[in-house]
Amino acid sequence: MNQLSGLKMKRVSRTFFKGLIAIVPLVLTLYLLIWLAATAEFALGNIFKFFFPHSWYIKGFGFVLCLPLVYFFGRFLDSRTFRGLFNMLEELLFQIPVVKSIYSAIRDFTSLFSGKQTGKFKQVVLVNVPQGKGQQIGFITVSDIEENPNSFLTNDQIAVFLPFSYQMGGNTVIMSRKNVLEIDLSVEDALRFIATAGVVGNVNGEKDKI
Repeated sequence: MNQLSGLKMKRVSRTFFKGLIAIVPLVLTLYLLIWLAATAEFALGNIFKFFFPHSWYIKGFGFVLCLPLVYFFGRFLDSRTFRGLFNMLEELLFQIPVVKSIYSAIRDFTSLFSGKQTGKFKQVVLVNVPQGKGQQIGFITVSDIEENPNSFLTNDQIAVFLPFSYQMGGNTVIMSRKNVLEIDLSVEDALRFIATAGVVGNVNGEKDKI
């Protein structure tokens, strides 16, 4: 009887954690979206009410204003003049010790997953770990000395970026071409695999079986 009860409890626990694993990403995603929407509503809503009568304001108008604002900001970044001003602002931020660390970490992390940044990753490779104890997934960033004429790379060397799992950052390693093996894997799939240590999702982009 006790053994039967134990089996039932294990089955209930397994089902519970299956549901928990499925619902936690949804809840966190919704929470983040709601937080971003509320922040935009609060900030832009107050700005709108500062310049216009309060009677003109409709709840949710701040969030609606955020959408074209972000779009046009992206469009302005295509302008050489606006890009120069934005770079000057970044230089000022980089002069502030604490702000520099926070801003640069967030910027580097978001740019890592952008299409522009992933385009700089030329090839997904397997890098031999020292002493032959395994291999690590990396991305070739510089494969030709002509791409970076001021580089100290020799003709048989390449630069490989090795990102960390479950955290921001990584290491850039200069190594011989013979120490890497090119693999048939997209940059997006490789980034997803590394970011989750291979736990969530798989390299073929298929959904996990729960």
